[in-house]
Amino acid sequence: MKYDFTSILDRRGMDAIAVAPEEDPYGIAPKGKVRDGFDLIPMWVADMNFPTAPTICEAVVDRASHPAFGYFAPRQEYFDSIIRWHTSRNHVTGLEKKHIGYQNGVLGGVLSALAVLCSQGDNVLIHAPTYVGFLGEVGQAGYHLISSELVKDQNDIWRMDLADMEAKIRKYHIHTTIICGIVSADSLL
Repeated sequence: MKYDFTSILDRRGMDAIAVAPEEDPYGIAPKGKVRDGFDLIPMWVADMNFPTAPTICEAVVDRASHPAFGYFAPRQEYFDSIIRWHTSRNHVTGLEKKHIGYQNGVLGGVLSALAVLCSQGDNVLIHAPTYVGFLGEVGQAGYHLISSELVKDQNDIWRMDLADMEAKIRKYHIHTTIICGIVSADSLL
């Protein structure tokens, strides 16, 4: 099967605030005209700008054709496909269903990872700007966010400030870092 990663999708009117700032209810999408020589290229966590694989669309339509939308648990096929992928791709042996967790989004996955890596009340280092979802959810889950601002280098490229990160890791006794940097759209305007 051939996948299409080159077509440009017209996503206006489809609740895609990443490409239609005028539809943004949160105030986080860029406003104004993009500077000459630049394009607005959204790179959101789960908001892709290429067509979804046809098999995924078909599976969604097939599932949506059933009139009940209740709670569910992942089926055995879900676990089998993960085990097959890790066996063939990463040469993992001994992987079983009991070793696999399920999350339906990045926020749940991050919170599950934090529950394993640190304790509620711990400080967690995060970059700014970052995915807006982290700001509320991580704090509401009982962790204290310590921000390390991204900085522009001599070529106007945004970078992690490694010295600031190290200083904050030491000062606040941080054992866990969420690395997710987002360049402010204002730099393109």
